[in-house]
Amino acid sequence: MTHLLRLLILFPILKLSAKEITIEPQSLPSPIKISLPENFNPTKKHPALFFYHGAGGSPSTELMRNQAGTDDWIIVGMTYTQGKTFTLSPQHLNAERKAYHEVRQHVISQYHADPKNIYLAGFSLGGWFTDLMLQSEPTLSGGIIIGAGHAHTAPKPLAKYTFPKPVHIATGRKDPNYIFALKAYLHHRKLGGDLSIEVWPDLAHAYPRSGTDSMRQWLKLRLVPEKDLITTAEKELAHALGEADSLAPLAQWDRLREIKAMPYFKLTSPSWQSNFQNSLTALEATPSIASEAFLYKEHRRLHHHEITKRSASVLRQVNASYQQLSRKFPETRQAKLMEDDFRRTEKILKQITIIPSEKKATQVPSGPISRPQIPRNPLRR
Repeated sequence: MTHLLRLLILFPILKLSAKEITIEPQSLPSPIKISLPENFNPTKKHPALFFYHGAGGSPSTELMRNQAGTDDWIIVGMTYTQGKTFTLSPQHLNAERKAYHEVRQHVISQYHADPKNIYLAGFSLGGWFTDLMLQSEPTLSGGIIIGAGHAHTAPKPLAKYTFPKPVHIATGRKDPNYIFALKAYLHHRKLGGDLSIEVWPDLAHAYPRSGTDSMRQWLKLRLVPEKDLITTAEKELAHALGEADSLAPLAQWDRLREIKAMPYFKLTSPSWQSNFQNSLTALEATPSIASEAFLYKEHRRLHHHEITKRSASVLRQVNASYQQLSRKFPETRQAKLMEDDFRRTEKILKQITIIPSEKKATQVPSGPISRPQIPRNPLRR
């Protein structure tokens, strides 16, 4: 009885609907939400997914509940100890980790969350925060970074993941944070993570409200062993491939690349993957797609060079290549994306010698990054 009273003091329940509970942790300035699955069973352990909102947002379980479905998952709509923002410093990150652990312990003790299956996800500011937590919090089983990426090394980061931690990156191709999403992919893979990435060709700093196949698959793989999903994966991807056949060539090419990047794709047989690759190669050889496909591969190569080499001289070379290729193929969609990267890297080059006069706490981006010095430019020497 004493234990129960202590819990009620620490976590007063403010509102209870059929499956969603609102509580007020002591370490947070406002209430948060806990959404229980429809098949919640107090005698069984359930995986839990903590979702961190973007700047100016509020605790919500809606996006992740739409992705995870109504069953199995406990979804926690979190917020920050600093209110609607987060400034990176060792003290602030420690405060956020303390709040996370407070709520984590509550969902474990009261709702039987499985301590070995706790995940983080976040959009925009929440995505940047998820990147930092994945780097530094050993109790996390994985995470989803949406509309954000990797810009900062967390204070006291983990040297390596102790297992292939699953990390999913999701971003709009027109999002100013796209390059940082690619950095997150490379960074967490270097830590030993099991990475997947999805890119939404027509979106900027936003996400599909109706959810995505890739995120749904990623969440399903956290629940079911891979060997038990092979038949489902091949059937689902074959259906997606069939639907893609009716699309216009450029949209079909986009869809095939999306299918290849889906978490289920790696579950398919070598022969299935070979047949798929033959279809993609044939499409990329057609006149309407050939230039786009060539530029796409060159663009990926230049992005990788920009991210991994990290020097002013390399950036000048990459900047020039972005411009040259965009001018060589002016009628292509990929050329417009290269023009955007040319302007972005040109701004960095113009400001690369600007050195801050004093050190301040690092402001984690609250939205899309439009200025090259926020977050700190990794190319600055």
